[in-house]
Amino acid sequence: MPARIRSILKALLIFCLVYLPVLIGWIAFKHYYTHPLACSGAWVAAFSLDARVDSCRYEEGAVNATFTRHVVTRMGIYPAHLGVMLDDNRYTFNVPLTLAMLIVTSLILRISWRAWTKALGVLVLGHVLYVYSCFLYFLQLYRINIGGRELASSPPFAVQLFWDFCKSMLIRFEPFLILAVLVLLHMTRQRNRTRP
Repeated sequence: MPARIRSILKALLIFCLVYLPVLIGWIAFKHYYTHPLACSGAWVAAFSLDARVDSCRYEEGAVNATFTRHVVTRMGIYPAHLGVMLDDNRYTFNVPLTLAMLIVTSLILRISWRAWTKALGVLVLGHVLYVYSCFLYFLQLYRINIGGRELASSPPFAVQLFWDFCKSMLIRFEPFLILAVLVLLHMTRQRNRTRP
């Protein structure tokens, strides 16, 4: 059997052996990661729009955040009460796959801990961007009742674009983006070692 095929089979075998324990560990650990992350994103989004977080609770696989935001209209200032339910599976479904790919790549390429922690930092940054953009988007969608008339809003185009990018692109390609970061960091380290 050629060496290239043997190394591919070895990588697939290691991946299969690593994926199941990572998946089981992630299912047990996920709540401890997503709840503080989502609540931090809610606080930052609220701070960005001068709103107040009334509560941020973890309820059966989702974070329920409620906000109060004061809306200025021609008729005065009115409070807008909003509730956003953020399912943690929407942005963390790729984490077991990503971690298993990182472990396999680290074992095969003998990647340093520094590069590994940078790749994990990119993973967390992707989740922070997703959570922040979600709360920022939904904080700008409100309906208030003014004297029997309902006033509705829509987010600015830039916020809509940011949310669509995080929701549709960033989270879906996250494992491959992180793997690319890890391999590039490894290649840079190898290049720096070979320079005189």
